[in-house]
Amino acid sequence: MKKINLFVFAAHHLSGNIAAQRFRSLLNYLDPAKYRVFVFARGPAAAVRAATASTAVEITVFALPGHCVGSESRASASLLTLAVAFMRPLAFLLARNRRHARPWFVHALAEASPLCAEKLAAGERCVAIGTYSPVDALIAAAALASRHRIACLQDFRDGLVFESLGKPGRLRGWMRGLIESRVVAASNLVTSVSRPLVDDFQRRYPGKAVAILPNGYDPADFALLDGDTEGSARAAAMLAEMVPSGALLIGHFGRIGASDSSASRSLDYLVDALNASGEAGVRRHLLFVGELTDAEKASLGRARFPVSAPGPVERMLALQLMKRCDKLLLLTGSRASCATGKLFEYLAAGADIVCVSGVRNEATAILARTDAGQTVLSSDGAAGGDALRAALSPSRTAARRDIAAYSRVAQAGMLDRWLTAMVQS
Repeated sequence: MKKINLFVFAAHHLSGNIAAQRFRSLLNYLDPAKYRVFVFARGPAAAVRAATASTAVEITVFALPGHCVGSESRASASLLTLAVAFMRPLAFLLARNRRHARPWFVHALAEASPLCAEKLAAGERCVAIGTYSPVDALIAAAALASRHRIACLQDFRDGLVFESLGKPGRLRGWMRGLIESRVVAASNLVTSVSRPLVDDFQRRYPGKAVAILPNGYDPADFALLDGDTEGSARAAAMLAEMVPSGALLIGHFGRIGASDSSASRSLDYLVDALNASGEAGVRRHLLFVGELTDAEKASLGRARFPVSAPGPVERMLALQLMKRCDKLLLLTGSRASCATGKLFEYLAAGADIVCVSGVRNEATAILARTDAGQTVLSSDGAAGGDALRAALSPSRTAARRDIAAYSRVAQAGMLDRWLTAMVQS
């Protein structure tokens, strides 16, 4: 059987952040007899390099240099990338220029286009997949699909227009809308992580196929924890140094407001609520593992309760620490579409989850649906503070919840059905 070739544009694939896990782990569970995968990622290498990942599926990862649209990119590079959203052939004209100082998407398409042509000439089927963010990956997928007339899936991890995380401003909002419409137009299917985002796409693009591809957890990561004796020992040593014996350990993992500044207000609410506590005999210790902003560090500096903030650690060590927590803390803000990736690892870790949020959102809906924890709204004021302190006290562990829909195994099966339908249509 001839394989389906996936050309996956995922600039963050090689980074250590949780967003990179979305497709990086999902691809590993596709049928190796059916799929061959080429991932075009952004790497620090001075020159193009490719490596085959050690998984059952044949996955070749290209680590490519170049700027992407974002806070670190030059204005000239950003304008060039955005121009390609409207003039897709321009990307391939630029790819003929072998200068090193090219935007990332030019390097990606210079590698992807000849490969795609080769596979099509051999009678194989191809699909372009763009993964946001950054927007460069969506633009590259649209350009490849248009040039070779292949199917295209555009995956929006965050909203480019709906509750956008980008810088505010009328001009920026207008440009985001135009770019989104261009990359959506090239797609056979648009996917996103939450119901509010999918509903918004369906409302604004009524003729377009749209589906939920939620964030999730990788069962293989958690299966490795029991045999990871070195990581287990490191986690135990860290906690022995930071956390008093017998304390109720409450862990938060990953960033808070670096992606969504409104989530930092939930941290402020948490600190104020616990500072106001007149409780006796409750020995809590809060552990914040991950990157914190200066304002968040200052907020924790106000805490009149035990807190440790060791900063970012390697992913598997973070999971070891997560498994040792009595409670897991989720902080979200005012975004209705929020379905942060850490939530799904919390679900797999098994401890009760306590969410402090500015609004009822996708994350709080998942908690309610799975009976995995409790939500306290920061708008509830003093009454919410009482509920929060109760939630962060020793309490029941929920019955084992059904989280199978959030496993990468189940999601890979869903992705396989979509891709099969796309190449057969």
